[in-house]
Amino acid sequence: MSVERTIDGWIKTNDAAELTACGETMAVVRKKCLLRILACQDADRANISITGSDIQATSDWFRRGFGLLAEEDFSHWIESQKLTKAAFASAMHDFTIVRLLEQAYAEEIDELVPNQIAISTARLRSGT
Repeated sequence: MSVERTIDGWIKTNDAAELTACGETMAVVRKKCLLRILACQDADRANISITGSDIQATSDWFRRGFGLLAEEDFSHWIESQKLTKAAFASAMHDFTIVRLLEQAYAEEIDELVPNQIAISTARLRSGT
């Protein structure tokens, strides 16, 4: 996917509304991947470390929230998505870092939220 294609998809193209298997547009999925990358880099620069119990808490939260607490349900879901347990663990690691950074930057995030919502309303305009 080229940068132009990504930018086009972000603005609006004929397939901007096409959803991926997870129910989100490719532009949103890519932004979430970027968030993971930048969060891990920021955590490294800030010497933020996480523990195995931090990651386990995130994994438990995720599995509970999506009805995957039972090992059979979890294993079936992992298999059906062709996701490895290592890839899942990597995501839980990154999600944990994002959660900790969200707590650390809470005041700055709160200051940006109203304007972000206002700017994001542009995509709701009809006929554009």
